[in-house]
Amino acid sequence: MIAHALRHTAASLFLFLLLVWSVLPTPARAMALDLTEQESRYVREHGTVTMCVDPDWVPFESINATGEHEGIAADLIRLVAGRTGLRFELVPTASWDESLAASKDGRCKVLSFLNKTPQREKWLIFTAPLFSDVNVFITREEHPFISDPGKLVGESIVFPRGTSMEELVRRDYPNLTILVTETENEAVTMVSAKKADMTMRSLIVAAYTIKKQGLFNLKIAGQLPYYSNNLSIGVADNDQTLRDILNKGIATTTKAERAEIENRHVSINVQTVTDYGFLLKVLGVVLVLAALGGMWAYKVKRLNSALRREIAHREALERMRDDVEKIIRHDLVSPLTGIISIPELLGGQENLTRDQRELLHHVATSGKRMLATIRMTGDLARMEKGTYTVGLEDCDVLGIVRGILANLAGLIEAKGLALTVRVDGRAPRSGERALFRGDPVLFGNLLENLIKNACEASPGNGVVELDIDTTARTAAIRNQGEVPREIVDTFFEKYVTSGKAFGTGLGTYSARIMARAMGGDVELDASAPGRTTVVVRLPGGGAT
Repeated sequence: MIAHALRHTAASLFLFLLLVWSVLPTPARAMALDLTEQESRYVREHGTVTMCVDPDWVPFESINATGEHEGIAADLIRLVAGRTGLRFELVPTASWDESLAASKDGRCKVLSFLNKTPQREKWLIFTAPLFSDVNVFITREEHPFISDPGKLVGESIVFPRGTSMEELVRRDYPNLTILVTETENEAVTMVSAKKADMTMRSLIVAAYTIKKQGLFNLKIAGQLPYYSNNLSIGVADNDQTLRDILNKGIATTTKAERAEIENRHVSINVQTVTDYGFLLKVLGVVLVLAALGGMWAYKVKRLNSALRREIAHREALERMRDDVEKIIRHDLVSPLTGIISIPELLGGQENLTRDQRELLHHVATSGKRMLATIRMTGDLARMEKGTYTVGLEDCDVLGIVRGILANLAGLIEAKGLALTVRVDGRAPRSGERALFRGDPVLFGNLLENLIKNACEASPGNGVVELDIDTTARTAAIRNQGEVPREIVDTFFEKYVTSGKAFGTGLGTYSARIMARAMGGDVELDASAPGRTTVVVRLPGGGAT
């Protein structure tokens, strides 16, 4: 009985102490740290510690519209403050340069989140790292993988002004031209806009900025192993007591806490909009296709994210690209083939209206085009690498063009365009064929891309002309309207587009790739004022 009573009393006492611990204010709990008498007196007597931060380093840290410090650094420093009993007072600044200057002239005691460099050690002492993250090279898609930046010639790299990476790269890689900007966003945007060849930024900041701004023509192209971010708190005035207190607080933060804070700021919420339209069988088919497209986009996005993290060597990048192609073939082609047959089954129903039948036909046609596009994606990748083998045969280009014009009839009618086709300077005769050696699928894709571009670029009620020359083996597509001067030299490059709200800049690029795969080429002639001509040079053949 006595032993039982003692156990009961001990358990009650433990629960009481746990309750008292949970309601104690932060400074009282902080004293549980193993602080020396000098350190405890410092916390009691010094009150607040002034702090400067980088006001524009999202998602690491920033100063929001209400003047508050927020981001990964802010949450980590709040943890350290709560566990040490220290109180931090934010000194607002407009830029990182101003924060560095304020630290040097004594306006702030600590700098919140920075790398240790020889230059900064002239006036700061540093805590143990509060957070670590790798730095990576960010380039455009077409830039080669960077294994050794010391071998690059004539290339530029851009940094936000005053960063530690700028200091280190200036010292170690004098072969690179250094450019500076005022913000993180400007640095990444300059690379996307071809105003700089690359930047080197934190992997977390890079992923956040690329996703937020939608700069998907960028990629992660390499990493320097010894250029990681080991982000510490910088302490001015050689205040070793404050540095030691901060170190003890940092030592209490766990890997799980740091990961939870990182995920809280880096994760992106995707909101979906509910469709309250009428619920018909036809709409069900459309939603299935939309869901399939969303699945494709999700899987490609997930794999692309994994691809961006795989920066160790080129072989790993190639393996990831092969994985994407396998997913497209196995996870998309088979189910999409089945879905295309659904409109045909529904089309046999007698209770459908004319509008519903037309919508079913549109769904089936769209599904077939999506299937052709998916299959073409793998072919284009092999064409880029020079490993694609074209099966050459006699192709009736006139017959292909007739099919393209039927596909584009809605666009042509909506814009009131007049589209004329000539063979060797005259109208084609009934039943005439124009034979060229090549792949009919590639011919169809490249000609439809270019004719559609011409129709979209032409003004309403304009004229689009297609001239096939069987002697010169060319097909010239002309339309009214000029290509903007700033994109003439890059007209056939990836992601170059102008004037189209949803243009991808891949139509002309893929047309040239396909023409070259068949032994031909595509050229732009912008010499005539008010007109644009795209000339396709095709393999041999003739008119019959």
